[in-house]
Amino acid sequence: MDVSSKEAKQIFVNGTGTVLPVPFSHLASFVGVHWLRISFSTKKLAEVAEFLSHIWGDSKQDGFGLWSYDTRLVWSSGVSLNYDEDHERSNRVHCGQMTLDCPGSSLDEVTVPDLQLMIEFFEAIGGKCTRIDIFFDDYKRVVKPIEVYEVAKRGDYSGFKTYSRRERGDRNGVTHDEIAFGRRGSFGSGAYLRFYDKYMESDGEFDCCRWEVEFTQGKADAVFNKLAQTCGNIDAFATLCGSLVAGCITFVHRNGDKNISRLERYDWWEIIVSILGDGISVRVERKKDSLTGKIEWVKRNVSPSLACLRKVFINDKAFFRWLFDVCHEGESRMNPFSEQIAHDNEHTLNYQWGKFIEIGEDVYDKAVSQL
Repeated sequence: MDVSSKEAKQIFVNGTGTVLPVPFSHLASFVGVHWLRISFSTKKLAEVAEFLSHIWGDSKQDGFGLWSYDTRLVWSSGVSLNYDEDHERSNRVHCGQMTLDCPGSSLDEVTVPDLQLMIEFFEAIGGKCTRIDIFFDDYKRVVKPIEVYEVAKRGDYSGFKTYSRRERGDRNGVTHDEIAFGRRGSFGSGAYLRFYDKYMESDGEFDCCRWEVEFTQGKADAVFNKLAQTCGNIDAFATLCGSLVAGCITFVHRNGDKNISRLERYDWWEIIVSILGDGISVRVERKKDSLTGKIEWVKRNVSPSLACLRKVFINDKAFFRWLFDVCHEGESRMNPFSEQIAHDNEHTLNYQWGKFIEIGEDVYDKAVSQL
């Protein structure tokens, strides 16, 4: 069926996230944003809530904030703005930040210009994106998930270290077919790619295969900032979305040459890249572990568990004996970076209530001699 660009948007927008046709794609391929999660200072609460009301209408407040927030504003679209009503708790638990979560279903209701305006507005008020999903819907069905899986098994891909496959079915046949690259969460690289048959997932409503990249951590914010710089240009926005999908992975015939650029791409990947562009890779400078970083990480992530365990020990003496043994056991499992940090900063910190005090070796030696 031949349709105009405007008609295509009307047909394919529901259930797929905010979509737009890739330039020169002959209306057979669509890209867009399918999830958006951003954090802001709670000082922007009224400003953000007012902006969101212009897009999704009225909201209501409930006491079911996500990520341990004590409340949130929710919209019927599924959007939620999570925050702490108590100022002291907000600073103590969430460093004075609130988090906006826009799932794919909510972005179904947003036009592309409004989505661009949202991203530009959130970037202008200092928002930090912690998750953004970019997708490419291939209505040409250039390749199937099972075919990509066979290529992955041969190791003929680059951009991710790991892959996995999910398949479900019933007596009538396969009901879900998906291959994923990378890992989610703190052990991941900040990008997680899924490729699946959306015809199966949508019960036949959308006859396409979807490539969907979930960007998190620093990569999410880098992608968010790139999109904010498209300044209302829809073609630039579409091209960037397509390039981000194409740039996160490549499929090549490996022959022992470690230079990926010299290897021959799979024919079907050449076709997809020709639709999406040669690809934009998102790189985020990897911060090296630091002494301060480790202290803050323990304070933020481990202290609640330690506080819980301290209460179940018979007394503090027993608790600290156990804690000493845990540290002793952990010493044997330190990686080279941690060993270097320990060596470079050995016996240089003192601590008084609520405050670290850096000391030199001469002060440490004197303190030890007085024990």
